[in-house]
Amino acid sequence: MKKIGIKIIITILLLLFAVPVSACAVDEQDTKSEYTKQLDDILADYDIETNSDEISALSFGSFARTIAAKVTDSETSPFKLLGTILLVIVLSALLKSAGSIGFKGSADIYGLVSVLTAVTVISPQLFAAFSRASEAVNVSGGFISVFIPVFSGAAAASGHMTSAAVYDVAVLAASELIVQLVSAFLMPVLSAAAMLSITGSVFTQNDMSGVVQLLKKVITWGMTITMTVFIGFVTLKCSLAGKTDGAATKAARFVISGSVPVVGGAVSDAYAAVRSSFDLIRGTVGTVGCIAVTFIVFPPVIQLMLFRFVMWIGASAAELFGAEHMKKLLSSFDSALAIAQSVLACYGVMFVLCTGILMHTAGG
Repeated sequence: MKKIGIKIIITILLLLFAVPVSACAVDEQDTKSEYTKQLDDILADYDIETNSDEISALSFGSFARTIAAKVTDSETSPFKLLGTILLVIVLSALLKSAGSIGFKGSADIYGLVSVLTAVTVISPQLFAAFSRASEAVNVSGGFISVFIPVFSGAAAASGHMTSAAVYDVAVLAASELIVQLVSAFLMPVLSAAAMLSITGSVFTQNDMSGVVQLLKKVITWGMTITMTVFIGFVTLKCSLAGKTDGAATKAARFVISGSVPVVGGAVSDAYAAVRSSFDLIRGTVGTVGCIAVTFIVFPPVIQLMLFRFVMWIGASAAELFGAEHMKKLLSSFDSALAIAQSVLACYGVMFVLCTGILMHTAGG
């Protein structure tokens, strides 16, 4: 009887101090579908004519064709502009040669006429390219401000809570700052550079090309250095936060494995499997975001590059035909285009690299 009583008391004590354990299943497909729907809604809001599944399965050839289609859809053609510029240079050179025979000092007059003609032809397309660059920054800024919470949520759900918080705060703040600066200062700076280019080409005694070159160097070097320092900061912070997340995950698995009787190891393995599925979702969401921003930013960058190519060829042709006024004008216009290109490229690269850093942060 005594042994039976002891067994009953032990059983009662075990029941009183038993830790209730409940298990629930997470449907990976439902979670993935929820994130996919959010991404598709965001892509549709920003006129990206594809969905997240198509972007995830995108090949390099399809990516290149999509970018090329967006570039060729532009109303302005840099190559038509090149033909017009070359025609103006050749005609001005012929008139200059013909006029210099009978009129002394007519070279400056023909140079002035050729510059004014070129300005009339180039200015509308030049300012249209500037407007597209500024608009691309604003559109990508709006997309990033909506995308970052979704991506940070996926990263936090996969166990990278500290890394996601660092990424969310740093990249969102940097993006908003760049968008505000571009909205306030980019177009005025580019307009001033274009006006200085025209003034320096018309009035050769007051050459303004040095001022335009200074603006180009200050902005391009400033953007490059700032972007490098910022990406380095985010890399260090995310790496340190990733180690913290990894330690927390290992501690959680150890606690689960040791505190849950009998099935603790199985529950720990299930936790690891669920976390891996969220890692996959996080990678998919990050890839879609990077490619979507590339679709927004890359076509204007290529268009600016094509316009710069036109300016290079035009400046070389002007130097060949002795049209110094045109050479100065086109070289200065190239500097203004370089400013817009550097701002747009640095902004896109910053987002893609920072997102890639978080995607590959070790949190396990």
